[in-house]
Amino acid sequence: MELIVFGLNHKTAPLGIRERWALSSGESEQALERISSEIADSEHLILSTCNRTEFYSVIPASSGLAKNLNEDADDFRQLTSFYLGEDDVNSGGDDHFYLYRQENAVKHLFRVAGGLDSMIIGETEILRQLKEAYALSEKSSASGKMFRRLFPEALKVGKKVRTSTSISKGCITPGQAALRLATEVLGKLEGKEALLIGSGVVARLTARAFIEHDLRNFTVVNRTTESAEAMLEEIKPETGELQARVLSLGDDLPASIASAELVISSTSSVEPILTAESLREIQKQRGSRPLVIIDLAVPRDIEPQSGELENVHLFNIDDLNSVIQGNLSSRHEQFSKAEAIVNKQIDVFYSQLNYLEVDPVIRHLIERFEIIRKGELQNTLESFPPEQHEAVDKLTRSLVNKLIYFPIERLKSIRDMQGLSENETAFLKKLFLPK
Repeated sequence: MELIVFGLNHKTAPLGIRERWALSSGESEQALERISSEIADSEHLILSTCNRTEFYSVIPASSGLAKNLNEDADDFRQLTSFYLGEDDVNSGGDDHFYLYRQENAVKHLFRVAGGLDSMIIGETEILRQLKEAYALSEKSSASGKMFRRLFPEALKVGKKVRTSTSISKGCITPGQAALRLATEVLGKLEGKEALLIGSGVVARLTARAFIEHDLRNFTVVNRTTESAEAMLEEIKPETGELQARVLSLGDDLPASIASAELVISSTSSVEPILTAESLREIQKQRGSRPLVIIDLAVPRDIEPQSGELENVHLFNIDDLNSVIQGNLSSRHEQFSKAEAIVNKQIDVFYSQLNYLEVDPVIRHLIERFEIIRKGELQNTLESFPPEQHEAVDKLTRSLVNKLIYFPIERLKSIRDMQGLSENETAFLKKLFLPK
């Protein structure tokens, strides 16, 4: 079987390309059902976040896709066609993609789980996203025995990285990074009027960052007010008053922006919720007051042309990078420790995988020889006097153990050292395991 990871992320593709590949949960589910039906005995998982869209697959080595797989532009076009469908091949350029295979694919996944490939190094949100992606793969019947070993192990590695190092200590959230960026334009944020659009995970983290910056008098605008109210109840501080308001996304949005100095948006909308034209009309009410808008959504919530308007300072999620890199400089030592854990766990995983593949063969080989020994012994013991039965039993047992000693030790050695190739494993199973 061939394990591959194909995708793009914040390091290889700008936001404009990433948002074209961003898939909602519903879109991922549809894609999983389609691609699973195209290759028999395959496994698939889709991880789509603000900063990456990745397709994880296990495909038979005999499949046409696996046979023709090379890391060149033609194969990337073949892969984009396979994963997105024949009608959606406009991928935005092959140089934005990467392809990892076999052990390199495992290493990439473990680094992703450990937060080592994230824009915010060490962040923990990726673990939740991986869990949800794995659950969706299972729900879509797209996972098999390989993924049921691989992804739980990846989640364990992610937790081990964070508990064995301080990689997540001092790690800032997107909301905290956004507010640091806002202070560069607006100065001290205390007392400023802020607007938060959305009520998802990123919005929750941003609301907490508001409170940390003493922005306790802000407005939350959301498609469903119930969800926004639940978010505010969840993040309500133990001390101090929280004077947050909840409004509906529809007609309340223009008026809310008109009175705000800072707007942070993070919804799951597939289309912009604020166009440049509508913002131009809102700006007429604001006069010359500066407006900072930070768009944390992928796809973007705010039409990019909005940043060309006078007194509008528009930032997107990629603009947070300078803030994030400054935060990372003090954690380089922990990064190296985390990388060492990932590399060690790759060896552990493959060792466990080899055990799972080879041990049934070893067990069946021993059991099969024992069945033959007992059968022949039963047929032969009648020709020996009873007082010799125990000696004959010991003799046959010793003979069988000596006969199978070398092949079993050789199998164990291969299992523990370099492992077995797919063809070698298949041959052994065919040779020794029952049909």
